[in-house]
Amino acid sequence: MAKTKAAKPKAAKAKKTKTTSADATDVKELRSADRVMEAVLQETRVEAETPRLDVWVAIECPHCNEGVELHVIADMDGQSIDQDCAVCCRSYVAHVEIDEGEAHVGVEAA
Repeated sequence: MAKTKAAKPKAAKAKKTKTTSADATDVKELRSADRVMEAVLQETRVEAETPRLDVWVAIECPHCNEGVELHVIADMDGQSIDQDCAVCCRSYVAHVEIDEGEAHVGVEAA
């Protein structure tokens, strides 16, 4: 009788995955995107915590002394607003200045 050798099963070798430059680029892009998103979220948090000026300021017409309120928001700093009085119909200019969160409005005849 002829003896035959039983074939031993070979252990499967784990395949090594090669990292390509495309994979490295993807990782860098993801890290960069994460940094950008974190910066945007931080800016959003700071903006949400910052109090915004939004007030009504009582002013008087320089011609007839009729009282009226002017809506002032933070973006109006340094602006001059031309208005017509609702009572005497004469025009006036309101100068808006914002200092340390307080609105200051000066009124003069136009």
